[in-house]
Parts: sequence; C-alpha cells; structure tokens
Amino acid sequence: MRVEIINTGTELLLGRVTNTHLGFLAQSLFGLGLRVERQVTVPDGAAIGEAFAAALSRAELIVVTGGLGPTSDDITRDAVAAALGRKLIFHQEILDGIAAKFAERQIAMNDLQRPQAMVPEGGVVLENANGTAPGLIVENGTTVAVLLPGPPGEVRPMWNDEALPWLRKRFADRLAPVHEVTLRILGMGETRVQILVEDEAKALGPVEVGYCARPGEVDLRLIGPEENLVRKAAALARAKLGDVIYAEGTETMEQVVVRLARAAGKTVATAESCTGGLVASRITNVSGSSEMFRYGWVTYADEAKTAELGVPAELLEKHGAVSAEVARAMAEGALRGSGADLAVAVTGIAGPTGATPGKPVGLVYFAVAGADGRIEVVERNLSAEREIFKYRASQIALDLVRRALV
Repeated sequence: MRVEIINTGTELLLGRVTNTHLGFLAQSLFGLGLRVERQVTVPDGAAIGEAFAAALSRAELIVVTGGLGPTSDDITRDAVAAALGRKLIFHQEILDGIAAKFAERQIAMNDLQRPQAMVPEGGVVLENANGTAPGLIVENGTTVAVLLPGPPGEVRPMWNDEALPWLRKRFADRLAPVHEVTLRILGMGETRVQILVEDEAKALGPVEVGYCARPGEVDLRLIGPEENLVRKAAALARAKLGDVIYAEGTETMEQVVVRLARAAGKTVATAESCTGGLVASRITNVSGSSEMFRYGWVTYADEAKTAELGVPAELLEKHGAVSAEVARAMAEGALRGSGADLAVAVTGIAGPTGATPGKPVGLVYFAVAGADGRIEVVERNLSAEREIFKYRASQIALDLVRRALV
C-alpha cells in the first residue's frame, strides 16, 4: 500500500516549530506493516490543496496534519473536499460539542468555530478529546484520507484512539506484519559494518539491510517479513560486530548505562572538564538514575581539578590539563571522593581555539576507574564543531562505563 504524509503549517517551514509528526506517524504505521513512501511539508494556504491533489494521484493512504482549526489559514478540510469533489456538510452535533467545551472552560464561543463543524460528504468524524477541531476520514474509491489537527497533544491521542482502530478494520485483509531490529553501534563506520554483515545477512533470506550514520555511530537496520528471520540476521550481526553494539531499538547509551548499573547494584560518579556536565546530565535524564548516580563534578579550570578532585598541581604543570595523566587523576579523585563503584573522567580541547603544539583541537582523554583498582585510559581525536565534539565525548565516556559494567 502506498502511503504519503502531508504536514501543513507555515511555522514548520520557518523553522520555529520542530515537525515531530512524521516520526510518530511513520513508526505507528510501520507497526501495521505500512511504510511511508513520501512525506511533504507545506505552508498554510493553496499549497495544501496542491500537495493533496498530487498525493491523490499516487497514494492509497494519505495522512494530513494541521489546518483543521477555526482561523482563516485553516483550509485543509476545504482543500481536501474540493480535491475529492465533495460538498461540506454542517454538523450541528459537532458545533454543540465545541460549545460544551467552551462552556466548561467558561469561555464565550464565537462564530469562528463554525467551520470546524463542516464535514466532507460521507466523511467519518474522529473525536478530539484534547481540543476543538475534530479529525476526519474521507474515502474516494481506492484512496483513504485521514485528516488530523496540528498540535501534537491532539494528534497522538486521536491517532491512537480513533484513527488506528479504524484503519486496522478497514485494511484488515491487506495488513501484513513487518519485523525490524535496529542495532546501535559506536566506534565503527557504516562501510565496515556493511562489509562484515550485509552479504551474510541477505543470504539468510529476504532481509532488508539499511544504515543510518551519525558522527562516530551507525544504526544497523534489519527488516523482514518473518520475525525469526530478522532475529537470525540480528544474531549474525552481533556475532560479527561484538561489543561495538551498545543497544537495540531506540535505547540510548545513557539508558543502557543506567539499566546495567542498576541491575548490577553499582554506583557511578563523573568528573568532567570539556563536556561541561553533559555526561552527568544525560545520566540524570533517565528515570531511576538516582539509584546509581550520586556524585558529579564539573572541573573546568585547572584549580578546580586540584581543589575538588585532588589532581596535583605539579601534574597539571608537567603534562597539561588535556593529558592521560590528568584524566587518570580526575577519575581516581572522583572515585575517592564519591565512594562509587566506578568513576569516569573526561578532559579535552573542544575548540575552535585552545590548541597547543602536539595537542590539536578535538584531542580528548578519558579514564574509567573502578573500586577494584582497575583503571582504563583512552585517547581520542574528535575534531568537530564544538557541540558535536561535546556530544561525541559524552557518548564515548558513557560507553566506557557501559563496557566496564558489562
């Protein structure tokens, strides 16, 4: 089945609002065995009708978000009705429902709300429990159009509670399950992953292999019609790639670290310089992190490293703040000061300034110290824009903790 999504709203194209609808809808449709073939974002106005007419010539399912409200730029229902050759029919019960919501909020309703009660002839009305604009489903022979409001807080419950059940029933004889496993990889490029995995995975059967590369990382995507087949391909990939795979699905590195630490009953401390607290921030973004995270230091200045972590001033003078020796001392100081089972330290040159002879921008040292006396020090060069550098450094620091926990 050919599926297209049209997201409407000038604010999306101005870059002032992030379009989150595509990811949500595409993942939900994938759960039905449907894959989005095309997505477009258009501004309010005539472009909505043009985009819908174009999609109507290609797709069997069209999902449109936005443009169902009461103001002059909300013309989605009009544009769709015109493209389908349908009259708009006034539904008093819809307007009465809107009036009841206004009364409940003790707000006077105005005449601008009336267009929200107009429904293309033969259309199905989707209840909006979180707003005033109802959603709509309109069929036209071989094509089904699902019209949803724009606000995410209205789209998601309406889609889950109203549209999805309708689609499951309407296309019950055409929905075939599709199975997917995504393996998240750190420290290996996509071409190397392909060389190691792709041919053997495809030899197992009809497995689609795909890649999504990010700085220092790649997601390996395996899709197929049978769950056992996809799981066999995933097992093969795990055997080939080993511990560079840090997660499956959408689990983040920080979620993995928190999960592993809690399961092992271990605590973790952080000592950061160039990442400015990002490692600790990411850990504490995860629910349940309070069970495994107690202490974190941001020791940006040399004197902070000495005062807070006990890094000897002479060590800083001899080797510099960005050095294996200082990273080691930071981790040991954090371990000592926190009483944690593991402590990770990171110190580097985020740039674009700060380079010195022999120490370029992007140079970073990591250290992980354990209460059992083991310590690992790692050097990397992550030359990149400052924010990307910080994220990559935090990712490597967390991965070192993950490996230590494993």
